Amino acid sequence: MVVRRFAVLVLGVSMLSIALQPVFGQGGGASDTLKFRNPKKDYAEERVTGVVTESVGSIKVVAGGKTLADVPSSRVVSLDYGSLVGLEKNITELRAAENQGAALKARDLYTAELKKNPSDAKTKRFLEYREAVWTMKVADGKAGDAFKAETPAVVTKLKGFVQEYSKKNAWEVWPISRGAARLQAELGSYADAASTYAFLSKIENLPPDLKLEARIHEMQMLLASGNMLTAAPIMDEVAKMPGAGPNKEKVAILGLAIKALAEKKSKAKPDAAIKAIEDAIAKSTDASVRALGHNTLGELYLQHDLARDAMWEYLRVEVVENQDRDEVFHAVLRLGEVFQKLGDETRTRTYRDKLLQVKGT
Repeated sequence: MVVRRFAVLVLGVSMLSIALQPVFGQGGGASDTLKFRNPKKDYAEERVTGVVTESVGSIKVVAGGKTLADVPSSRVVSLDYGSLVGLEKNITELRAAENQGAALKARDLYTAELKKNPSDAKTKRFLEYREAVWTMKVADGKAGDAFKAETPAVVTKLKGFVQEYSKKNAWEVWPISRGAARLQAELGSYADAASTYAFLSKIENLPPDLKLEARIHEMQMLLASGNMLTAAPIMDEVAKMPGAGPNKEKVAILGLAIKALAEKKSKAKPDAAIKAIEDAIAKSTDASVRALGHNTLGELYLQHDLARDAMWEYLRVEVVENQDRDEVFHAVLRLGEVFQKLGDETRTRTYRDKLLQVKGT
């Protein structure tokens, strides 16, 4: 496993941006800046500035009495506040460390600020969040056995943040949960990643669409783990959850694969399920649905020991259906495993290297 760089909320990716905006730390009255991925524009990043209202499920931005954006937590790239109590003088040093990509220094600076025991709850939450982000980045700087040995403790820390702030309606719960699950997946602990998403889906006040999205990620991880005894009954629960549009399309695709694997009696390709998923991909107008569909076909092929067929599906996501960074991360992660199965050490190393460019929480 190569030395990692965590390009904050990255799956290429950047659910969390490491750079603080110029408005940050300007003092009272300065505007907040939200960056987010817009699914209506192939998940391209957009930026809006105004006054934010936060919840566990979304961030709303208002300026001049007009709502400029109301973004689900799952689409947030970064939120930078116009001012934070107690950080007016120190924010320049924190920003410089982040912009330099100095992971250990940035983490330690945030840890030092936290040791001062800030009295303002918003400032404390911001510091703990950024410390968690850079703790992930430090883990991504580890390689091989060091990564495997040290990352479980990082996951425990991230889950502690989630446990605390899930009770406080904080939007950061979503990206930090995703970061924990991403690290678990990199460790090959797909069942543990599924459990992390299951916890996320049960958080009070999380909107129905995000609960469903978390369960979809849970299903993906269970599918990757091969645990159909767990996946099949949970899939029945998920199918009954409220939701619409792309999320429902994703549930249908995953249901086809899980049903086929739950009924698996031989190594023969499940042609009917494959054809049904291919038809669903062809009919969908949503790039994220198509990417999930190809990744799901890859999982289906892998579970039938058809690594080369799986390879083509994952490559399709990496090269063509690559607007959804979460799906690209999953495809690149699995391609490293596929090429290892195929005995291609050169491409195995290549795809482990590519994780440096696409990983995220």
